[in-house]
Amino acid sequence: MNTVQEQWGSFSKIAIPKDAPDVQVTEMRRAFYAGVESMLRIQLAIGDAEISEDDAMAMLEGVYDECRRFAAEVARGSS
Repeated sequence: MNTVQEQWGSFSKIAIPKDAPDVQVTEMRRAFYAGVESMLRIQLAIGDAEISEDDAMAMLEGVYDECRRFAAEVARGSS
């Protein structure tokens, strides 16, 4: 899967009920693409010449930790 559209297709098949209203599908697609854009902005910031390799790694680790915390919240049913 090399495109955002392909990732969206896989995600939507498992996350969106078949009987979901069109507005739900539209809003979830917008949120999905907004998440992709957010990650691209982080990656661009990491690539800035003024960011050290250590700072870049810390940024990526922070994103990873944030995602793990969110996944744990979802698993607990609290988000």
